[in-house]
Amino acid sequence: MADLLSQDEVDLLLSAVNEGGGDAAAAAARPEAPALSTYDFRRPERVSKDQLKGLQTLFEALARELGLLLPPFLRTVARVDLVSIDQLTYDEFILSIARPTSMSILDMAPLEGRGVIELSPTVVFPIVDRVLGGKGVALAAARELTEIEERIIYRIVLMILDTWKRAWEHLVEFSMSVVSQESDPLIVQIVAGSEMVVLVGYEVYIGETVGNMNMCIPLVVLDPILGQLSSQMQYQRQLAPEVIEQARQQMENVVRRSKVPVEPILGYARFMLSDLARLQPGDVVPLDTIAAESIPVMVGGVTRFLAKPGRRGEQSSVQLTSIVRDE
Repeated sequence: MADLLSQDEVDLLLSAVNEGGGDAAAAAARPEAPALSTYDFRRPERVSKDQLKGLQTLFEALARELGLLLPPFLRTVARVDLVSIDQLTYDEFILSIARPTSMSILDMAPLEGRGVIELSPTVVFPIVDRVLGGKGVALAAARELTEIEERIIYRIVLMILDTWKRAWEHLVEFSMSVVSQESDPLIVQIVAGSEMVVLVGYEVYIGETVGNMNMCIPLVVLDPILGQLSSQMQYQRQLAPEVIEQARQQMENVVRRSKVPVEPILGYARFMLSDLARLQPGDVVPLDTIAAESIPVMVGGVTRFLAKPGRRGEQSSVQLTSIVRDE
């Protein structure tokens, strides 16, 4: 038998109805509706925002280390910037790549599966030009690589893989290798076209040129380690001491071999243009320098020393007397 309400309880319910609180009470009694969000089955997002933050930290570490290793190798200013991390289907990645290009297929051991590193022609040909002694100029029209050029890019890809291993060593101990190199993206099929991949985009600056580098990793390959990535996992790692020392020595060697102009300035003279036009061979031009004074010696257009002019044997020379310090 159901419990009977007392008169006080009946009066309380009637007053709540009269005051309009019945709806609120009923609403409070009903369970809250679950939060709904739009889901596109054609583009399933399988990496959470926290995991993307963890991936971003790892790939930024890779970019920083590459930015240290490339300048000594290419003997020019180089920089690598992370610009995007996206989730898309493998077909979308392949169709977004221009042909020809340079694609290196990777064995991602110990993870099961393969990945791809794609270097655009605007990166490949400046690298080849620098390694072969040029100024790092990109070609006006892209073409397929020769066998020698492929070997040069193979060395660059191995350098990228070594950097990748160090950047991710807190997460997984990679033993990656290059399986093959291709120029046509349509023949590279590492997963089904509908499979989701993580696409990491970089901008690579070499001298005055800039190009793109993309890393494509299928989500089925990353699945075993995605659970370890979160916004709390901040891989604020420092470079290994041996890597820092190697980069320092390489940069020091490049600086020591650099050539700079050294110009002792004996003095200056001011002329009217009309007087300059009347100068003839044998004329004496007085300078504003007193013989007993020290003259400036410019290195690369900047005054770095003071010196006394003189002769050594049959050659004119200067004797350095002091160093000019920057203020």
